[in-house]
Amino acid sequence: MNNVEWDLVRSFWIVARTGSLSAAARELGVSQPTLSRHIQAIESVTELNLFKRTTQGLILTEAGGGLVEAAAKMNDAAELFSRQVAGLSERLEGDIRISVNEIVGTYLLPPAIAAFRRKHPSVSIEIVITNQVSNINKREADIALRMFRPTQSDLVVNRLSDIALGFFASKDYIKKHGVPGSFDEFRTHTLIGFDESMDFIDGARQMGFHLERDNFVIRTDHLLAQLNMCRAGVGIAGTHIELARRYPELQQILDWIQLPALELWVVCHSDTQHNSRIRALRSFLSEWFKGDAYEKCVI
Repeated sequence: MNNVEWDLVRSFWIVARTGSLSAAARELGVSQPTLSRHIQAIESVTELNLFKRTTQGLILTEAGGGLVEAAAKMNDAAELFSRQVAGLSERLEGDIRISVNEIVGTYLLPPAIAAFRRKHPSVSIEIVITNQVSNINKREADIALRMFRPTQSDLVVNRLSDIALGFFASKDYIKKHGVPGSFDEFRTHTLIGFDESMDFIDGARQMGFHLERDNFVIRTDHLLAQLNMCRAGVGIAGTHIELARRYPELQQILDWIQLPALELWVVCHSDTQHNSRIRALRSFLSEWFKGDAYEKCVI
């Protein structure tokens, strides 16, 4: 029992948490047969039946349930160890994983990464494009660019330049449908918004405007799809002002609705803030995004 390998315990923990071999295999980046062998191996070493196999997936047995808390603590300790190892590294080489949303990752980040790599060619960059919040505690990313101020006490944050927002429609759409002159009229137009995310609706309510999901005739959580729907003349969308101004087919409208600017923050974990390459990239991005974030963007 003193020689139970961490890989086996981690596999047990992830399967217990997900309840599925296929889901756990995807999360761990291994094949299903490999993961199945891990479960068989830890059951053999512990001489315990840890899971009950059902048509709905794997269900923890009483013995398996009794080990979940210990496995979770081992997982937390392993993640802490990994972060602290990364934080102690003095090499300005190796990998950095950065999480960023679609628009920033597509238009704003590429020239910054190109300039950083010219200074530090031995650093490799892994870019996670997601509109969800990556878990830095679990090393889903070493650095994140976020559109809100993080509140966790174990994160190190730097505020970058704010990004102005506005409403836009294509000139063809305006020619056919006109420009709404009031909020009630605005709600009768073809609005482009989010599908699952409630950010737009929640933000409107904070400003005193009532919107429901059904007010958005076109719904997608993909920000670039929203922008291109707007460019194609489908309807009205809210987006970054300096980005939309680079497309001549778009026209800013509804300037009587003052949308609050998006905050932009660069974030890393306190355990890794002294890692030389993470510190170098965080410092570089803080300097790069001073002033107009779109001054050096890629269109």
